[in-house]
Amino acid sequence: MAFSGDLEHLSIIDVIQLLHTSRKTGTLKVNGRKGEILLAFSDGYLVGASHYEQGARIGNILVETGVISAETLQHALVFQQAAGSNRKPLIAILLENNLADRNAAYRGLETLIELAIVEILTWKKGTFALHPDELLVCDEFRYFPDKLQEDISLPTEHVLMDALRIFDEKMRDGLLQMEEDEPPPPLTPTAKQPPLAASLSADDLGLGELDTITRKKPAFHEALRDEASAALQQVQQINEAVRSATARLQQSTSLPEASLILLETVAVLFPRALTLVVWDKELVAERGIGITASRESGPGPVMGFRIPLASAYLFSFVLDKGLLFYGRSEDQALVQHLYPVIGKPLTPKVLLLPLKLGTRVVAMIYADFGDKPASDVPTVQLERCAEAAALAIERSVPHSPPK
Repeated sequence: MAFSGDLEHLSIIDVIQLLHTSRKTGTLKVNGRKGEILLAFSDGYLVGASHYEQGARIGNILVETGVISAETLQHALVFQQAAGSNRKPLIAILLENNLADRNAAYRGLETLIELAIVEILTWKKGTFALHPDELLVCDEFRYFPDKLQEDISLPTEHVLMDALRIFDEKMRDGLLQMEEDEPPPPLTPTAKQPPLAASLSADDLGLGELDTITRKKPAFHEALRDEASAALQQVQQINEAVRSATARLQQSTSLPEASLILLETVAVLFPRALTLVVWDKELVAERGIGITASRESGPGPVMGFRIPLASAYLFSFVLDKGLLFYGRSEDQALVQHLYPVIGKPLTPKVLLLPLKLGTRVVAMIYADFGDKPASDVPTVQLERCAEAAALAIERSVPHSPPK
C-alpha cells in the first residue's frame, strides 16, 4: 500500500518530515483544486519539484533572479531540444556548458521547491501520494550536486524552514491568501416541499446509519507508521534537550561556552560528538564527548589534532553553505585525518552542524554513532539550537563603535 492520504488529516509539513526521517525515495504527488504539484525525494532529501504554474519553472526563476539572461535560456532550450531522446535536464545543460554559476543555479532550484511548498501551505484541501518507483527526472527539476558519491542533496530541514519563513512573512504582509472554501452546491428547486412534521424520525432524515459511517483516513504503510512513531519519540527527546540548551544559551557569555552547550545537546542523540574549530585553512579538534571516555563522563580534554581543508570536500561544503549536513559520507578528510584518531564508526552516517558568528562559520559539531547502528535524527531542532548558539555568540562578541 502506498503512503497516501488527505491534507485535512496530515499537513504537508508533517508529510515532508516523515518522508525525510524515514529516508524515502520517490515522487510525492500533491493534488488540490488548483492543480498538481510534485516533490521529488531521494533517500529522504528533497531533490526537486514541479509546479503547475508556468511561471514557476527553473528557467524562468533563473532569468528573473539574474542568474542567466533570456537569450541564454533560449540557447540552452534549443541545445536541449536538439539532443532528442538523450536530452538532459535544463539545469544540467546550463552547468555543463558553463552558462550559469553553480551555486546560483542551485539556489534557483531551492527557490522552486520553496515556492511549491508555500503554495501547498495555502491549500485547505488536497490529497497526497508517494510513488516510490517514480523518481521523476524531467526538464524542470532535478538537483545535481558536485559529487554524487558524497551523497549531498538539498537539506530538507533547511528548505522546509525557509519555506515556512517565506509563508509567514507573505501572510503577515498580505501577499498570500489561504485557499477559500468551496462554495456549497446550489439548491435544486423541487416542485413541492412538504412541511416538516414533528413526528419525523432519524430514519426519515437519513440519519439512522450515522453510527456505521467511518471517516476516510490516510492510507499508511504499516512500516512507515512504526517509523513515524519512533521518529516522534526522537523529536520529543530533542525538543526537551533544545529547550534546556536554549535556556542555558541565554545566559551564555562566550563562544567556548556556547559551543560546549551545543556539543552537549548534539550528544543527546549521538554516541560520539566533537567540536571542530575553524582556523585559517584547517579545522582544529577541540573537546569531544564519547570519544576518549564514555559519554556519561561528559566532555573530555581538548584533543588538538588538525584536519586540512584542502582535500576536505564535505567540510568545505558545510563551511561555504553554512548548512547542516546529515547523511552517509566517505569523505577523504574523514578517512585520512579524523578516523585514524577517533576510530571509524560502524556506519558512515555523520552529522556536521555549523556554528556561526554572523554569516561566517567559526566552528562545527561533528557527530556519529560510534559502534552502534545509525538511526534517523530530527535535525530541524538541532539547527534551531545552533541558531540560538549563534545569537549567544553574537551577544558575547564586543562590537567596535562606528568611526
